[in-house]
Amino acid sequence: MSAVAAIAITVGGTARPVQAAVPAWVTVAVPVVQALLGGGGGGGLDQAKREIIAAVENSKQEILDHIDAIAAADVEACTQAAVAKIAQIDSMPGSLLGPFINGAVDCAYLSTSYFHAVQGLPAADNIGKLIGVIHSIAMVGFAKYGLPTTALLDNLIGGYHAVVARLVPSCSHDWMFDDNPRHIYEVTVTCQLYPGVVGTDTMLKGWLPGRPEPAIPYTRAMANVDAQTSRGVAIGALPQLQAVRG
Repeated sequence: MSAVAAIAITVGGTARPVQAAVPAWVTVAVPVVQALLGGGGGGGLDQAKREIIAAVENSKQEILDHIDAIAAADVEACTQAAVAKIAQIDSMPGSLLGPFINGAVDCAYLSTSYFHAVQGLPAADNIGKLIGVIHSIAMVGFAKYGLPTTALLDNLIGGYHAVVARLVPSCSHDWMFDDNPRHIYEVTVTCQLYPGVVGTDTMLKGWLPGRPEPAIPYTRAMANVDAQTSRGVAIGALPQLQAVRG
């Protein structure tokens, strides 16, 4: 790229359509937490149960498909059990309810530990999409027993902070140089978290010969990637969860 120089002009910016937004069940932790702990009008345990059971029952196969992608057998097994059994939480006898709740709580902590340990970004993103469901089931179970849910909420918040910090897409940009006399060129930004999860943006930027390259914003292309991943879920959920936590 030849050395040339910035002029103070930027014309527009067009983010291309998001390829695949995250499904609704991935965001279920926010309404569950708000119901249990009083944010957004509350609603209590009954509302929280309705939220998580509806999310699971409406998308059970999709959730199970994500669970099947978990490499750790213990995390996969406990997540499958929690998802499969949550709809029966009110009909379980005490001999089954206690072990179910204990297993769901253990699974919530296992899920965030697995996120920190797993190596590949696709696997990390996959568990990042599931930790809201897993924690929601655990919190509903604890609340049904009359036990405090704040430690589980703190673990979920910590998990979402880790998701935001780790799943940052890498970005680059290309100038489409031509011979226009105003030296205003189209710039294409491309951001990628891992193959198949890509966001782009285009804009017009001025760059006069002999001046330093102007700064190119990656914000819109990064947001396009985030909208497809658990990072976008975490970014959206954290302010709401922290507001409820106080």
